[in-house]
Amino acid sequence: MRSSFFVLMPLPAPDYLDVTYRADLDVLLARWMRRVTLEEMQQGYLYLLEKAEAHRCRYWLLDARRRSNTDREGAGWMVNSFLPGLHPRLGGRTYMAYLLVPAIMRDVEADAAFPPASFFVGKPYIGERFIDEREAIAWLQAAHREPATT
Repeated sequence: MRSSFFVLMPLPAPDYLDVTYRADLDVLLARWMRRVTLEEMQQGYLYLLEKAEAHRCRYWLLDARRRSNTDREGAGWMVNSFLPGLHPRLGGRTYMAYLLVPAIMRDVEADAAFPPASFFVGKPYIGERFIDEREAIAWLQAAHREPATT
């Protein structure tokens, strides 16, 4: 007799992504180690979600300084497929602080791929861009004081 359910197998750790859970900060720290393809980006974010769920962590520091590529296709997948699935799995608003190199902050194409602040209003997730890791962590720590059901 076949079972009507399936077991989700853990995703293997990608070699292009270093992930650490900082229990002292309640922050999932992910450092992209190189430029990635769209498929690798998707696999990486799914791996992050798996780790976040295991630690019940809704505060992510995403160091994309080595990855340095943002495109509309990847942003479309994030907005339409990935982000809507965070709340059901993590149970509250997810905060994503992106560390970027200053040149990316000035890149018109990369800027157009990242949603404006108004996009996040009323959504169960929010993203913000930073060039300084201390500022990113401070933003995440301030987010800990916000209601979990936002």
